[in-house]
Amino acid sequence: MGNPPHIPSSFGDISNTNTYNKNDNHSRDRMKGPDGGDGPPWKMMVFTLMLMTGLVGSQVAALKLSRHEYHSWVEVVEKLTMLCLSFIMVNVGYEFNVDKSNIKSYAKDYLVAMTAAGFPWILVAAWFLYALPGPVPFGSALVAASFAAPTSAGILFSMLEAAGLKETWLFKKAQILAIFDDLGTILLMIPLKIVVEGFKWELTADAAIMLLLLCSAYVKLHELKLPSSSAFTMLYSVLIVGFCEGMYFVTDRYLPMDAIRISVLLPAFTMGCITQVDHHAQSDTEERIKTVISTCFMLLVGLSMPSLFIAGSDHLSFQALAGHVLAVSLLMILGKMFLLFCYKDESDLRTRLGLALGMCPRGEVGAGVIVISLNMGISGPIITIAVISLAINLVLSSGFIVAVKHLARPPQASKGPPRKRSAKPATVAFTIMAITACIFGAVQGRRSNGAAQVFTTWPMPPGRQACGTLPAQLGGPRQAFMVALPVYPQSLH
Repeated sequence: MGNPPHIPSSFGDISNTNTYNKNDNHSRDRMKGPDGGDGPPWKMMVFTLMLMTGLVGSQVAALKLSRHEYHSWVEVVEKLTMLCLSFIMVNVGYEFNVDKSNIKSYAKDYLVAMTAAGFPWILVAAWFLYALPGPVPFGSALVAASFAAPTSAGILFSMLEAAGLKETWLFKKAQILAIFDDLGTILLMIPLKIVVEGFKWELTADAAIMLLLLCSAYVKLHELKLPSSSAFTMLYSVLIVGFCEGMYFVTDRYLPMDAIRISVLLPAFTMGCITQVDHHAQSDTEERIKTVISTCFMLLVGLSMPSLFIAGSDHLSFQALAGHVLAVSLLMILGKMFLLFCYKDESDLRTRLGLALGMCPRGEVGAGVIVISLNMGISGPIITIAVISLAINLVLSSGFIVAVKHLARPPQASKGPPRKRSAKPATVAFTIMAITACIFGAVQGRRSNGAAQVFTTWPMPPGRQACGTLPAQLGGPRQAFMVALPVYPQSLH
């Protein structure tokens, strides 16, 4: 039998996971449930059921409640979702450690997370710009497409832990990447707001607060002796939600400025990071409470989904809408596959594929981006497609985690540690760009009533550059790109 990889005890060891120990089976045995499986399967089933129940409930509420009642419903669900997410992220901070002597490895993780978030965003934005019929404002496409970027940290952490993967390299690396991924998306919204609404000094305040929180988490990492029981963790979560919502309320109602709204994700994570925790004091009761909060969070994420019946896509036929949703859903997954080309010196291909699939679930942050887009006045087919694609991704979340669980299992036989190879991220970047170019520059023309239907076109306005990087042979600025989506001509009017 081959030598299984050593599982690091903390995030500080994560860059040295190419160390192998033949006798290190403790963590693998601890992951097995009573039936010999890799963790209790009932958690995954309950979490999936809660997600689906919440998703159905969100649509029923949108259809049955009056406008005023629905607005109140959304406010309550939003606050409860923020509370549960804050609780989860404080616990993530409790277990987060940084090897301050090896900061360069975290710089690499941050760059990988930014590209893993950036590729889905770029691909979906390009689809909105060049595949949808009718002109789509450049800034609106960028803002609306950012829903595809962030991984749902809450869903990812809860489901991976439920799958029994908490002590694996994959889980620890996914935690770092998901935190950086969500942080990058939050920071990305600042320049995007500048593009759409123009520069406002309040945006610098957002950036300053986030920078202060990050510095506090790093400088005071696990230095403050504060209670860390579930009761106190919930108290911290209530205070964090109150602080974020209070700042928004005061700046929105009482100060002559644009409202400042901070996501609870980073403050909650910082709170956990600065707290000194005695991990040996954890009890079964504490674990049960965490499971209950995670279960409630899954339900609330489903309930927080915007209505699928958003007006603005009436001019798209059902076939066209389904085609666009399918394309966007695939691009959301394709962009995360960049991780296959990273960490070749730390894990094998199976584990990297599991890591990439683990980063695919979207949730509360993506829904928040859609709400921000609506508040900025963005509407039309891009919002409808974004909402439906996010809902489908939510349905697929448990499937992603099941695949991750399967891929994380060590192979039955191995010849030793994976061979060290230099990572070449440029390879996947070039591949994704080439695929995108092929899609946007698909063969033009119309086919008769044979195998293909009429293709959707978007005539680009004079003077507009076609992505700026596509070769001239694919068409000049005024040339229409023909995208293979089966729609009928009347759907474009």
